[in-house]
Amino acid sequence: MKSLGIASLALAMVLAGCGQDPKASAEAARKHFAVHDFVAAQSDLAVALGAFPDDAGLIELHARNALMLGDGVAAGASLQKLATAKRPKDYALLVAEAALLRGRADDALQHLGADGSARAQRIRGLALLAKNDRAGAKAAFEAGLKAEPADPRLLAAAAKLALMGGDAVAARTMVDKALAADGGALDPMIADGIVSTAEGDLARALASYDKAAKAYPGNLAALTGKVGVLGDLGRIDEMEAALKAMPGNDPDGTVAYLTARAAAERGKWDKVREILQASEDKLTGRDDAVVLYARALIALGQPEQARARLAPLLTRNPDNLLVRREMAKAQIAGHDPAGAVQTLKVLARSKDAAVDDLRLLASAAKDAGDPDLATYEARARFPSPRALGAALTAGDAAMRAGNWGNAVKAYDQIMAGTDGKNALVLNNLAWAHSQLGNTAKALDYAKRAYAVAPDNPSVMDTYGWLLVQSGGDKAKALSLLRGAAAKAPANRTIRDHLRQAQQG
Repeated sequence: MKSLGIASLALAMVLAGCGQDPKASAEAARKHFAVHDFVAAQSDLAVALGAFPDDAGLIELHARNALMLGDGVAAGASLQKLATAKRPKDYALLVAEAALLRGRADDALQHLGADGSARAQRIRGLALLAKNDRAGAKAAFEAGLKAEPADPRLLAAAAKLALMGGDAVAARTMVDKALAADGGALDPMIADGIVSTAEGDLARALASYDKAAKAYPGNLAALTGKVGVLGDLGRIDEMEAALKAMPGNDPDGTVAYLTARAAAERGKWDKVREILQASEDKLTGRDDAVVLYARALIALGQPEQARARLAPLLTRNPDNLLVRREMAKAQIAGHDPAGAVQTLKVLARSKDAAVDDLRLLASAAKDAGDPDLATYEARARFPSPRALGAALTAGDAAMRAGNWGNAVKAYDQIMAGTDGKNALVLNNLAWAHSQLGNTAKALDYAKRAYAVAPDNPSVMDTYGWLLVQSGGDKAKALSLLRGAAAKAPANRTIRDHLRQAQQG
């Protein structure tokens, strides 16, 4: 995003020529800022500052507004314009946050000095985190929380750090505290979306991001978070629509990555490569972008280039199964099945290995003439009872907790390792997808469950109720629900579904 300069002043002149009153725009900017509509405030400020470029109050408001938009360049430029006598008490903190947003962690730390306030400790912790000093960041967050135990922004930052360290339980505890302290603040809502995604509760994550986007119009973190979850849910039409409604700024390349990800879902690999190439400088350090780029290169017949990009990632993080899987695919595409076996063989020793990975290993071993082929093929054909049992337990627990995303992941593992005809698993997948808003998938699984177990009242109820909710064949829905109620007259849920269907 550009700082206030020639372009903004030109815009202001155009708007002023259209009859906008600079004083009215200044007042509108304050009102929009107060209700978190920072995009609207930015437009109002362009007009007001075009007429009153030396107004310290407007300059300060522009800086604070830019910080809320995540624009450290514009914020820093405005803060520099403030004369010493006109600087607010938290000037050093504002400058530090602007420096942090511009990727200048050392400058941010220098401006903070010895300030030990909770607000300073949050910025300090984030700056240290940008320098890959997790221990220092944790110490800063803990010091800040000691001073202000209920600071929502600090709690949200600490939650994200805990999640980075793999402690999802601590992350959830801190997010819940942040929401309790101020459920309408932006940072706790964004952190809730991040933690909920990690927990597999995609419905909650989507709700959190959506709430944040409505409360803070134009906020990039909320909008990109929502788009990412829509992608995780497989709701690509909605994902693409949300991307089209994005504001023009993309400071860290997240919008470009998500756009490329949507193109990948459509199989448009040329477009994926084009998008990622154009934003490569912004996406430095993002492993997910590297993996997506590698997938595009493999699809476009350039496996050696894909291997070159994936190799450093695998060396740095050998336990990353996603990177290991994509490296094997690149090796297979490059006619190196023996290399793929070496990449994947570690999975053969894991009792919890995913069936798809074992099948990929067996396929590579066959092409390579590997002497252990029979062992790999056996593992691929017969997933261990332990792995299937663990997946079933995880799926059932997720269903009871309403954690629909994790339920889908668990049942998908079972489907991959079996003949895919277990009525209970199909029925639960149907219900979980319906709760996630994936109507087409939900109906497909419900129909498949009904084909396997047409006399099971739970299966009949799920299929019938999903037909009602989706506006499908009402006569068929009523027939299914009546049949389910007749077979399970004591089931209150089925009775309620039948009653609502008859009333509708």
